[in-house]
Amino acid sequence: MRFRASKTIAAVALSLGLATSCSDGDTPAPTTGGSVPASALVTATTVESTSVPDTSPATAYEDTTPPPTEASFPGENLTPEEAGELQRAVDEGSQPWRLDPSLVAQAFVADRFGWSDTEARMADPHTVEVTDRADGSIVVLQLRQPVREGADGIWVVTDGVRIG
Repeated sequence: MRFRASKTIAAVALSLGLATSCSDGDTPAPTTGGSVPASALVTATTVESTSVPDTSPATAYEDTTPPPTEASFPGENLTPEEAGELQRAVDEGSQPWRLDPSLVAQAFVADRFGWSDTEARMADPHTVEVTDRADGSIVVLQLRQPVREGADGIWVVTDGVRIG
């Protein structure tokens, strides 16, 4: 309602201002029935109309959520020789869990963070999101197959980021 009144006052003031600008310059500016000239009314109306809160989508929503607490960390940092030895051990039947990226991710967070009750979800073929069920912490891990790709290639964690 206040906004509509401001628009109406602005329209009246604009009309009075136009009438003033069309005068010959020797005539004093018309007034609005009191001692306030029409040009002052235009200024007051402009201030009034700009005091209406901006509700455009860009400013109507104020984000009060804290910024994410992302902290990146390195992965397993295996040398090519270490990865080759690990692949040979898996080929011989040792550590078969190394062939499953989700199991590798869960073993990694157990070792790095001490998480024992976790849930792993594949985000894409080389990314696993692991949640610690105890406190809700989340890490996103990047994995790769350093020796050979496919069902019989080992997976290693290259890096990760803690997002929650």
